[in-house]
Amino acid sequence: MRITVQDFKKRIEFSLCQQFATDEDLRNFLQEAINTEVGVVCVNPVHVERAVELLEGYPMEISGNVGFPFGSHPTEVKALETELVVQAGATQIDMVMQVGALKSKKDDLVKADIAAVVQKARGRIVKVIIEAWVLTDEEKKRASMIVEEAGAQMVKTSTGVRTQYLEMVNPDPRGATIEDVVLIRNVVSKEMKIKASGGIYSLDEAIKFLESGADQLGVSKGAALINEFERRYPGGVEI
Repeated sequence: MRITVQDFKKRIEFSLCQQFATDEDLRNFLQEAINTEVGVVCVNPVHVERAVELLEGYPMEISGNVGFPFGSHPTEVKALETELVVQAGATQIDMVMQVGALKSKKDDLVKADIAAVVQKARGRIVKVIIEAWVLTDEEKKRASMIVEEAGAQMVKTSTGVRTQYLEMVNPDPRGATIEDVVLIRNVVSKEMKIKASGGIYSLDEAIKFLESGADQLGVSKGAALINEFERRYPGGVEI
């Protein structure tokens, strides 16, 4: 399959998820997204409405975070949060799975939590963040299958948020790895999408993730990757 510059741009997702992001930060972030023509911007719930206003007229998806960053909100809160960001104009949802429930083998609870968000999303794409960097391979497989069973459309590897809690479990965390993408792709159907997110800093890495089965890439250096792609592969690249 050949990936053109425009294809690559549409597979890139920009995120502004910092709790300290100001109104000016949001404007600058969205202007960079416009300039680079990325496919999706992901913002916190309080910024969705303003993002919709500033991106009016541009063909860009706007994803609202739900249950961010730990996924530990009660299901009713996640459902309400989803409803509110949809009302504000979000066209996609990035939600965090109840990771502790998954590790406790409360699969029915995890599934119900996701299904509640899917219902409130009203047909919009729901990406479920499984936080792979704190899971065993068995848990990653189980999480990915639950995501599909619950009706969501995409498995996302991680939030990319590094905390002291993460370091208690994983002293050298990588938000996205080739091995995890391959593992997820092998347990979900071909209709399911995968978003590799966290720690993707080079173009060569980005292309490897696409070759391994990732459909979308959550990156912090999206503009630089797009500029390098345009320079190195003006005619596109085979993956």
